[in-house]
Amino acid sequence: MSSQGENLVSAEPQEGCDHNEQATIRTTVAIAAPSVTVVMANFNGANWIEEAIQSVQRQSVADWELIVVDDASTDASVEIVQAAAARDPRIVLLTSATNAGPSIARNRALDRARGRWITILDSDDRFAPGRLEALLAKAEATGAGIVADDLLIMNESGSLTGYSLLGLTAEKTFDAVALVNAPNLGYLQPMIKTELLTGLRYDARVRSAEDFDLLLRVLVERDAQMLVYPALGYHYRRRGDSLSTDKAADRRALLGMLDANARFRASYALSGRLADACEHRQRTLETSLRWVDVTEAVREKRFSAAIRHTLDHPRVLSCAAQFVAKRFRVHVLGNKRRAQTLGL
Repeated sequence: MSSQGENLVSAEPQEGCDHNEQATIRTTVAIAAPSVTVVMANFNGANWIEEAIQSVQRQSVADWELIVVDDASTDASVEIVQAAAARDPRIVLLTSATNAGPSIARNRALDRARGRWITILDSDDRFAPGRLEALLAKAEATGAGIVADDLLIMNESGSLTGYSLLGLTAEKTFDAVALVNAPNLGYLQPMIKTELLTGLRYDARVRSAEDFDLLLRVLVERDAQMLVYPALGYHYRRRGDSLSTDKAADRRALLGMLDANARFRASYALSGRLADACEHRQRTLETSLRWVDVTEAVREKRFSAAIRHTLDHPRVLSCAAQFVAKRFRVHVLGNKRRAQTLGL
């Protein structure tokens, strides 16, 4: 069912095709279910979205569809996607009149998806060549319903840094408990069998760590595991305006994650291990939130308030220790490039 404000752009006739051939191409594209649906939510990503789209078009697997949902961008994003969709019928553009956040945008795409598998590509990131083919091959070889590769970090200009998120040397499987205990796994963008997402969607209230939240519910409700193997097929752009450099955004994100964690704990009859992991995550998020209070107070030279926050929440001392250790690596060990890359 079409959503209000959708903009679907069909392809222009392709060079070298007569009228009947072009009609056949259009019919095939319209009817045949692709192997993979790539979902892309976008807000003001004009600087990067063309590169992201081209990384999909360069895949060795041609049997894909890309659904871009523009979340009321004020830059040239829509025009860029329209131009790409006019040349490639596998690209669909949905537009929104108001900004509703990434969860709602991705849900619109999921509701339109026709692929047998679903994966996410953020509009400022890109796929490595051959990524979709490799994911499909790994899924077929192992029978996994959720399969992911490691991600390779690039800087804001798009240069690869050589650093990955996990640094895997062998494939591993992760269940819901492992995900909660290592929430950085939520940065991965797995390929998920579409049937596993039946009846499950992003929580519209979640605007940060929304991928983690949905993946956790999929793992629990489907009693599933995620297979991760040490390829570097997803290139993740570390931008200067990422949350780690914006304490106000950090506060909003942490509050949202606390709420999501509380809703999850209230919605499921959790096993002992998973219940313990979620309780620990709650404490960790609360500690991180208090650490934001401390760092804001220090930055504003409200030192008495910083001391009070620390005394009221002694666990923030662990955050302080981590902060000092990171700065030590930067300034003493000279590992500045890695620290900047990871947003430390």
